[in-house]
Amino acid sequence: MANVFISFLGIGSFNKKPGYERAEYVWTEKTPQTITCCFAQTAILAALEACKNENDSVDRVVLFCTRESYDKHFEALEDEFKHHLKQMPKIIIPDLVPTDMTAENQWNWFEQLLDNVGFGDRLIIDFTHGMRAVPIIFSSAIGFLTRAKHITLEHALYAWYDQKRQNGEPHPIVDMKDFYVINDWAESVARLTDDADARKLGEMAKQSRVDALAPLADEDLIAAFQEMTDCIRNVDVNNVSQKVNDALAYVQQSRTKVGGSARLMLDLVWEKFCALATDDPPSGRYDQPYFETQIKIIEVLMEHRLFMQAFTVMRELVGAIGMAGIGGKYAKKKMASGDGKKYRKRFAEVFVNMMQFPVDGWKFSGFTEETRLKLMPWFENLQKAGIEPQLREIVDDMVKIRNGFDHAWTSENAAFPGIEDKGKEYLTVLHNIVRRMADQELFS
Repeated sequence: MANVFISFLGIGSFNKKPGYERAEYVWTEKTPQTITCCFAQTAILAALEACKNENDSVDRVVLFCTRESYDKHFEALEDEFKHHLKQMPKIIIPDLVPTDMTAENQWNWFEQLLDNVGFGDRLIIDFTHGMRAVPIIFSSAIGFLTRAKHITLEHALYAWYDQKRQNGEPHPIVDMKDFYVINDWAESVARLTDDADARKLGEMAKQSRVDALAPLADEDLIAAFQEMTDCIRNVDVNNVSQKVNDALAYVQQSRTKVGGSARLMLDLVWEKFCALATDDPPSGRYDQPYFETQIKIIEVLMEHRLFMQAFTVMRELVGAIGMAGIGGKYAKKKMASGDGKKYRKRFAEVFVNMMQFPVDGWKFSGFTEETRLKLMPWFENLQKAGIEPQLREIVDDMVKIRNGFDHAWTSENAAFPGIEDKGKEYLTVLHNIVRRMADQELFS
């Protein structure tokens, strides 16, 4: 891993010799000292050398030139380096950049940059004299290198030479790094909303500081996102709504304080997960809000292609339908511990088996037979409501698919075909069942 300074050597003015005027530059974020020189590269390297920061030391300079700019200025630039810098950097000049803007040449510039950057390098890029479309191409290369070679962009610089500056003020060196890092922030938010994965956002919060995006790096917000996504991915269906509520409370609080890009990213998170939130605290019963939340969870899991988790929630939902009509002390759905967990294991599992196998194939005995008899009045109500036949059509294959995931398909020759299509089909059926149960007032 090395610290690499990448820059462009332009032609400069056609009317003046040597083509660049001597000017006073300052990079105030690094040093209060100014430097008077012809080439912005000299001022940037001198500022980096003066601040003595390990991350800003330069191991090599990669200088992109055209034939004309090389012949006209390289010797003068090298002499200026020797005069102003205590330690002369190693200068690498790739193949001279052609001026012809063909697609082939553009890709050639892109590939040359890739060839001169190693895995894990830290980059300082100076765009001051980037020729024509080269800065656009290199901007794309930065994003590619971040992912392909895990580089770190330390600085993206532009030396702003302003002829109208008053009172002999030095020309500023401006760092535009934030406008490249914002793409990584956008990717981390996309990973959160598309894959229910908060890890990238947590990494960005630790590694990068962009003032405009500071609300996204709030520790409490990141922790709430992590708990919410862990809850979703771990199929903790009874706690998802509360975790979503907690996370969205932080989102709402942050949204009121910011605008621009940070607000836009927070809005994306809000829109993605607000369907899983609830207006009221859970009742602790298998009621309509509970089932509607389960449907929403399945939708989110399917959308994120978390099919194993989606089928797990579907199977749990079928078992919960069995619990919904028992009544009395069994109706409570507090499943984390105590009687709720015991009753759920007893009644829900038997109900799934009742739906999975035809009535004439039931083989219950002892305790499971007692449970079946307790469930029969509810089972018959579901038959009359037309719900039992709908469940029976999907439960057998649904359970087989879920068991296939559970055992890594070792009991099958291959994974069940068309899992995504089946998941969407079963979700539609379950959605219709929950709606019909509500219409016929079957919820307790």
